[in-house]
Amino acid sequence: MRKWFNLIFGVLVLFVVMLIYAKVFYPPLPLNSVSKSEVINKVKKSNGNIVKIAEDKSYQWYISEMIQGRAYENIKKLMADKGWFFKDQVGSGFVFHNEQGEITVLSEMWTSKYVIFHFPKEI
Repeated sequence: MRKWFNLIFGVLVLFVVMLIYAKVFYPPLPLNSVSKSEVINKVKKSNGNIVKIAEDKSYQWYISEMIQGRAYENIKKLMADKGWFFKDQVGSGFVFHNEQGEITVLSEMWTSKYVIFHFPKEI
């Protein structure tokens, strides 16, 4: 009987470890081209900066940790480096402008710790 208990307990522990490693407890990502584990690993290596996580046909996707509003400062700095200047925030969108016109960068709280941004690929 004790052998069965140890076997079942060992299988349960292994199952929990696999769930934690696969980041199953995180909500689904708004894009399918990367896994949750990849995204978390990239952002942890970034030291609190903004990180590009994917690019698809239409959009570039970035993520940043939300430490005391730092994620919003990170997107403003990234866009300034690309030649776009912050104009206004409208809900979860950040409006930037330059001589080409205006663009809105959309943000989404992925978890309470991370914010995902996306904007057109051409930027």
